Amino acid sequence: MLCWEGYEADSIARQFEHDFDLQLQAGTLLSDAAVADELLAGQHADCDILNINNAYIRDCLEPAGLVCKLDSELNERYRSGIDSRYQRFLPWSYNAGGDLIGIGQRYGPFNLVINTDAVSRASAEELGFGLADDPAFRQRYAILDYPDFNLFHVCIGAGINPFERLSADDIENFKRRASSWLQNALMLDADHHRLNRALLAGDIDFYISGGIYTVSPARLAGHSNLLAVTPSSGPIDGKGGIAFSEITSLLRREPAHPAAAAFLRFMLQPETAIAIAFADGTCNPVAQMGDPEVFRAFSPQQLDAIQWDTLEHQLQRCADYQIPPDRQRLLPMLEQLKSNYREFPGGSP
Repeated sequence: MLCWEGYEADSIARQFEHDFDLQLQAGTLLSDAAVADELLAGQHADCDILNINNAYIRDCLEPAGLVCKLDSELNERYRSGIDSRYQRFLPWSYNAGGDLIGIGQRYGPFNLVINTDAVSRASAEELGFGLADDPAFRQRYAILDYPDFNLFHVCIGAGINPFERLSADDIENFKRRASSWLQNALMLDADHHRLNRALLAGDIDFYISGGIYTVSPARLAGHSNLLAVTPSSGPIDGKGGIAFSEITSLLRREPAHPAAAAFLRFMLQPETAIAIAFADGTCNPVAQMGDPEVFRAFSPQQLDAIQWDTLEHQLQRCADYQIPPDRQRLLPMLEQLKSNYREFPGGSP
């Protein structure tokens, strides 16, 4: 299995291994685009199960013939527990012909995380990613190194819709904005736990490319001053944020592993959906919270950690995660700028 962090957690993998008397080998990913390109190039030939953000299943891998259609029984089980907040994401689980091609589970807005002792929620929502352009916050913020989301957020900060073809001026604007953000950031790190600790220590006031998923461990520990926020407006048809939905699918293999489809059924068991929501100390909404058994497993503290009371409001301000048409130009450019940052941390060379 290739997956985002959490699905390979011991609480999930060991139970599946016990139930089916086999060994689950899992690798984690940080870039949907990179893994999709590797699969398209014929890599990961031994991988049976893929967990990746929504657009790469429906709009990339399934049309390329790399993803299996799923059966009607699984479709019925999947839809029976869907929470109303997740309904908007359901189309990502189906191909153009209406066949089920993946199971959605964790989801949510993924934009900014702030320390409200330093930045008010109202200011963060109004200014959005423009916070990083304010000289007052130079060396007072961090960037979570999640390439696909960084691309989205740099575009939004530059007033560009990442889901449209970009002009030469747009590309140059993207490069300038990414360079400026990296030069003025105190930290660039792929570990959200470190960024949460930096927020709590007062080393930074916010970080870019984060959300409920990344901040929930700190909120569960009682730090309610750390908050995931979504900009109130932006260049994507008026929306200034991105919402993701992780989809788990079966890759087309010959012969197919007999236990691969069983993993998808295993995911939909209430106890597994709960374990995935709480994997590795995080707490995140899951699509199956429409099942009363799953919803009841969330304590009031955990519902507060996932900002349940404002989740729907935040989602309304978000565009769904899509594939940027110019990603093959923008992602290498962004990686080169990050390489300069890693060589000269905390400022430009």
